[in-house]
Formats: sequence, C-alpha cells, structure tokens
Amino acid sequence: NALINAFGQANQPDKANEVFQLMQQQGIRPNEMTYNMLINAFVQAKQPDKATEVFELMQQQGLRPDEVTHTTLINAFARTNQPNKAVHVFRRMLLQGIQPNNVTYNSLIN
Repeated sequence: NALINAFGQANQPDKANEVFQLMQQQGIRPNEMTYNMLINAFVQAKQPDKATEVFELMQQQGLRPDEVTHTTLINAFARTNQPNKAVHVFRRMLLQGIQPNNVTYNSLIN
C-alpha cells in the first residue's frame, strides 16, 4: 500500500497500478485501502476514467466502496470539469446508504 501511495503522490499512476497488479500476482488480496490509494493515484493524475475502472473493479471483487472511495471519485470528476458525473457518483453514494462527509460536500461545491 505504501508503494501505491508513493507512486500516486509522485504522479505516476501507471507505476502504482503495476504494484497493484504485482500484489495480486503474488497472492496478496487488495483491500479497500489499497483500492482507495490506486483510485486516488489516477485522480491526482487527472485520469477519472481509469479511476472509475478501479472503482468498478473494487466492487466486482466484492469490496464495498466507502465515503472515502466515493469522495475521491467525485473529486476526480470535479477536478476535470465533469460536474454531471460527480453528481451521479454522489447520488449513487446516497442510494447505497453511504453518508457523505464534509470533504464530499466540498468536492461537489468546488
């Protein structure tokens, strides 16, 4: 997780994804935090489509995105001037019974 986070902060999401893939090849099952870090790596690089792919993969693997996951994805769309997609993620978050936090609302407003 630390390597994925470090590559994300260094604006190298493809390297973060390589580490993610390597983890799985080594039999290490990613958890919610791992997925959140990888999603954030793509968000920081302004690649919301890749962040969305990871979000969907997370759910396919049986993990439940939390408010951090949703907020990160909302931020991705807000940062790339896609407000309709940000609102769509927000609505889906509410439908899933996940409470938004102050960061969620700030991401939507900004």
